[in-house]
Amino acid sequence: MWSHAFTLGGFGVDPLRAFTRGAEDVGAIAVDGFFVLSGLLIVRSFERTANIGRFLWHRSLRIFPGFWACLAAVAFVFAPILFVHERGTLAGYFSSPNSPWTYLTANAFLAMNQYNVAGLLAKTPVPFLFNRSLWTLQYEFYCYIAVAVLGAFAIVGRRRSILLVPLSIAFALFIAGSVVRGQQTVPTTLRSMELYTFFGIGASAYLYRSRIPMRGSIAALALLLIAATLPTRIYGVVLPLALGYLTLYAAMMLPLRDFDKRSDFSYGIYIYAFPISQLLTAFGATAAGFAAYFGAAYAISLAFAVASWFGIEKRALALKNLSLKAFLSGRMEDETRDAQISHGIGSARGI
Repeated sequence: MWSHAFTLGGFGVDPLRAFTRGAEDVGAIAVDGFFVLSGLLIVRSFERTANIGRFLWHRSLRIFPGFWACLAAVAFVFAPILFVHERGTLAGYFSSPNSPWTYLTANAFLAMNQYNVAGLLAKTPVPFLFNRSLWTLQYEFYCYIAVAVLGAFAIVGRRRSILLVPLSIAFALFIAGSVVRGQQTVPTTLRSMELYTFFGIGASAYLYRSRIPMRGSIAALALLLIAATLPTRIYGVVLPLALGYLTLYAAMMLPLRDFDKRSDFSYGIYIYAFPISQLLTAFGATAAGFAAYFGAAYAISLAFAVASWFGIEKRALALKNLSLKAFLSGRMEDETRDAQISHGIGSARGI
């Protein structure tokens, strides 16, 4: 969110992006780190769920309800407010090209086919895009499907090494593309390959966790390698494993525990930060300076994230253990929260 605030508010680009001439930025590294942790947690979830259908049901509950609510918020709250602000009336909003209705239907299944609503945001530094951040969610869900399919083969054959095959392919393609492009803006195809690579690193780290030492010296070396290769073509070769290790080391070793045990606002902040920042820009909040703009965007995004968690996400996750029989009879399976947590399927941590 901090990285986006520079471009969305018209304050230039974040320092890392300026240094690498657009090839890398703090936001991209943050998303890469998220995919590492997601790979680890999702494979753990699959292993403990031990049922493909239920695993995909759990993943769908975590992604779709909050996502659909965010689409609706943009279509029927944020965009109408901005439409009235720009044009003084709501007349014509619902019948305009790129209507709110098509915004919902075109994007309903994660593939973002329409970013604009009613031609709004034409004069902002990042024009016409209401919520660019949502583009990563389809690739996240593709990773869930891959875990389900590859996990099924591994279970049948009792060979966890089969999961290393797609990781090796994605890793090789990402490295090759990185070496060829050098310090150039990353195309979408290569960026998606990057996400698959980091997810695969996290997944493999979980499967081979007993063989991976967590040492400060290795983390320091990884950080030095990233810093030393950042301006070069070798960066793409070093980044996946080095950043993957740094992310896991931080997650395992830093004294941060259980801060999201009862509530997880991370997903809500991620999906609401972009449109809220755009709305603030359109209303002239950037005149107060970067710090005030970012602070306001974060505070409002957090408020929406809290509402999303308690109003949508937490309620959806309560349906994790709904059986078909219970659904047909209108009843829920009677399982305690402690049992859910002990089996690793009731935790709200991660996406």
